[in-house]
Amino acid sequence: MGLKKWLVCGAPPEGPTENAPPLGQKSKGQSEGGVKGMIIRRFKQGPLARSSSHLNDVNGSLDSVRPASVLGSRESLTMPVSMAESLDLSNDKNIVIRPLHSSILGEKYCFEVINAEGSRCFGCTSAAERDRWIENLRRAAQPNKDNCERTENMLSFWVNDAKDLAPKKRYFWELHLDGSLYARTTSKTNTMGTLFWGELFELDNLPPVSQLTLYLFRDEESKKKSKEDNCPLGSVSISLPELTGRQFMERWYPVAGHSGKERNREGGAVVASIRIKARYQNVKVLPIEQYKEFAEYITFNYMELCTGLEPIISVKEKEELTCALVHVLQSIGKAKDFLKDLGIAEVDRFGEKESLIFRENTLVTKAIDEYMKLVGQKYLIDTLGDFIAGLYQSSVSCEVDPQKCSPSELQEQQQNLRSGCEEAFQRITETYSSFPGELNEIFSCWQEECSIREKRDIGTRLICASLFLRFLCPAIMSPSLFGLTQQYPPDGTARTLTLTAKVIQNLANFTPFGDKEEYMLFINEFLEQHWDRMRAFLQDVSNPDSEVHMSRFDGYVDLPLQLSILHELLCAIIAPIDQPAIDKLHPLPSILNRITDSLGSSAPRISIGSMIVEQSKPVYVPPKDLVKYSPVNNSMQQIYCEDKYRALGKERRAVQRTQSVPARNKTHKGLPARQASTEELPPYPETPQLDISYPASRQDHQTQDQAGMKQLSKTVPWINPPPESLVDKKENEGLHPLEKHDQELSELRRDLDSAADREMELAKRLEDFIAQSQDQHALLQGQVQELRGQLEARDEQLASATFRLGVIEEERGEDLDKLSAAAAALERMNMLEQQYADLVYVINQLKEAQASNQTSNHVAPSNPEKEPVENGDAETKGP
Repeated sequence: MGLKKWLVCGAPPEGPTENAPPLGQKSKGQSEGGVKGMIIRRFKQGPLARSSSHLNDVNGSLDSVRPASVLGSRESLTMPVSMAESLDLSNDKNIVIRPLHSSILGEKYCFEVINAEGSRCFGCTSAAERDRWIENLRRAAQPNKDNCERTENMLSFWVNDAKDLAPKKRYFWELHLDGSLYARTTSKTNTMGTLFWGELFELDNLPPVSQLTLYLFRDEESKKKSKEDNCPLGSVSISLPELTGRQFMERWYPVAGHSGKERNREGGAVVASIRIKARYQNVKVLPIEQYKEFAEYITFNYMELCTGLEPIISVKEKEELTCALVHVLQSIGKAKDFLKDLGIAEVDRFGEKESLIFRENTLVTKAIDEYMKLVGQKYLIDTLGDFIAGLYQSSVSCEVDPQKCSPSELQEQQQNLRSGCEEAFQRITETYSSFPGELNEIFSCWQEECSIREKRDIGTRLICASLFLRFLCPAIMSPSLFGLTQQYPPDGTARTLTLTAKVIQNLANFTPFGDKEEYMLFINEFLEQHWDRMRAFLQDVSNPDSEVHMSRFDGYVDLPLQLSILHELLCAIIAPIDQPAIDKLHPLPSILNRITDSLGSSAPRISIGSMIVEQSKPVYVPPKDLVKYSPVNNSMQQIYCEDKYRALGKERRAVQRTQSVPARNKTHKGLPARQASTEELPPYPETPQLDISYPASRQDHQTQDQAGMKQLSKTVPWINPPPESLVDKKENEGLHPLEKHDQELSELRRDLDSAADREMELAKRLEDFIAQSQDQHALLQGQVQELRGQLEARDEQLASATFRLGVIEEERGEDLDKLSAAAAALERMNMLEQQYADLVYVINQLKEAQASNQTSNHVAPSNPEKEPVENGDAETKGP
């Protein structure tokens, strides 16, 4: 592999190298042509110089850092992932296996292996395949990983925007951790005062690091580059312990070493700054055995957990909680059941308010969002990856708002939007091979349950709201948040993506555009033409008997890590809430506290209510001096109480005696042979013929004891209880030591018998007490459940009454308003009637006056001398 192996693995190229010129320097008569020359030039000038230097040298100097050029077609520096099988990682304790950000090599889904032999980069076809390879290699290096305590380091980092940079220049940032390059932003041209990136970097599987450094570079596309272009313009250094915690830290940081041309009021240069939002986490992971009880609770009680926490946590906490829950249950194999149960519970909760289903920020909506991102990443890339990339590279405008474009361009841009929507919809409906089979099972279950409830339309609404409203359309609008691209879209591209997502969403909702968006009415014809295809697509993805081949999630989820994250999150959520809400989650708080005790950290403990006893798991504690007393216990188990067996009507089984000691004469001076602890006693009342044997030291007494052995026809003395007269101490003084020993042994047997009887009586009383306690406990539990049910019923009645009271208050307010209006109208009506009566009275008065005037006019001609003269200038006649 020659040069490629040297670039990736740090090994020299194959073949002689003694007379080879330095890297990037041409020998006489040699031209940098072909693939090899292209790689050399790109290694010299492009981002590969930095990536290879930092990949092979974690503490590479800053002098080797060069500005990035525009990413173009080049020879891949990654090896096929199949070559990773040849790595021997079993004896390397300092190995580092981590995913590589796509900005390093310009290729997605790569990972790097750093060990004593050097650094190697491998490329995969998907994120799931990359995660699976990383986990397999980590297990090869540490086979007992899940049973060991470890710490996982993770960094989430937003490069948002920068200000006070020189205008009309292209800039990019490089992200370094303890001197090693980990990621790079895209290049942006500063056309305004603030330059926006909005790029997110998720880095995990990190080694212990303490310093984050951002270097600012200027991206020059010209072929001639000076030495100054190879150096960073400025840097920002951040201590990672300052970013540790659950919450993101966001602030503006000054760029050290870089000042703009503008001046402030004091006359000094304005220092450029960058706005950063980051979070660094050190997650302590215990052995998986420590999470067993916690995992069991999550597996069987996830619905109770969600029901208890839904009303009391914020939207951000819902997002974090469902993310951890989905990953844990996916690893356990219960994620599909989790989504099915939550979806049906959502249907039952809303009832007739079907228009609100999956449109609120609830646990089920956040859970389905996270699950689709987890299992549908490959489907999303196969469906929309090339389409989004084409829009980023295209300069075609799809603006159709007449207020934002000229009338001459409107028709052409409408056609551009229609063509883009046609392409996107075709890719969605025809890409079946990558559709997640897990989503098909969930959708089919929802459809079946809604059909049972006679709400089949609700099932279709659930599928549309999940697949389009919360997955495909948001991915079209914000492709950088769904892993389709790294760069935030430019303004023109963002507008095209927004319009396309609107059309696809209306198509999924079977809703045409209305007067609210009048400029989109032209697309309604397109929607009507494709509604049948949309119905067929929804039918296919929710059909459990579909013959279409669908993919399955083949990624890896680190279960102990996700359980640790979920434990920390639940402790932070539950600890501050009120005690009654905590008690409803019993026994989860006790389980979380036990894990907290094992961590030994400053994680908050959850208070347990006084009515709930925090019980720990039973641990076997052996008695003191168990080794010392075990032989005695074994021998005592061989002793039987004859009276007890007679009372019970049982007979002891016949046991063959192997060694015993007969009664001795008082004149015998030798020490009696003691019974072994494992020796068994003869049955009662029969006396078998004894087989007597003595130790070698006592063979000389065998002859003189032969006569006494022949006369032995009684039971062995220590089997029968001694007479009561032997209890007296004075009588015992004259007994043979062996007989005294028999008497003491009989007393011990009686004591043991009485102790056994007392023990049996106590055990019986204990069993009766336990049974009575269990019955009382069950009765109390039933009463508690009944009281809780009554309380919930009362709460529901109170809520209903409160709601009705509110409605009544609203109606009362409306009635008061109406009454006030009616009173005002009545008052005005009275006033108008009064005015009308006054007018009628005036009219009557006028009529009467007019009538009187007319009467006077008819009487006037009888006196012609007083008749008025019509002409005002005529003289008055005399008498």
